[in-house]
Amino acid sequence: MELQGITIDFYDKRTCGLLPDLCLKWDIRYDEIEDNEELIQYWEESLNRVLSKTDKVVSGNMDGKSILYSADEDAINIIKEEFKELELNKINYEDIIKCENCLKNDYLEK
Repeated sequence: MELQGITIDFYDKRTCGLLPDLCLKWDIRYDEIEDNEELIQYWEESLNRVLSKTDKVVSGNMDGKSILYSADEDAINIIKEEFKELELNKINYEDIIKCENCLKNDYLEK
């Protein structure tokens, strides 16, 4: 099964190229991107807004990246709305099984 959503890599400096406004105060010469408070706040606030509207998502950490995906069309639209600066990606559900510390909803099992 294919899911759609977003991935933010807090260890890849190219993430600031996707969200440049969140990196204005961040100094690439001295700080690691995972220490960028604006980027962390953006992720947490946007994730909380999505979760306040739907629980039909899979979210967590996978291979050092923060993920938020769903197969539910309404949930995908909510993700798209809350993370409008980012382009949606596709991932196979089988790949999400590797997710560490995921908030999982078994809506896919129903």
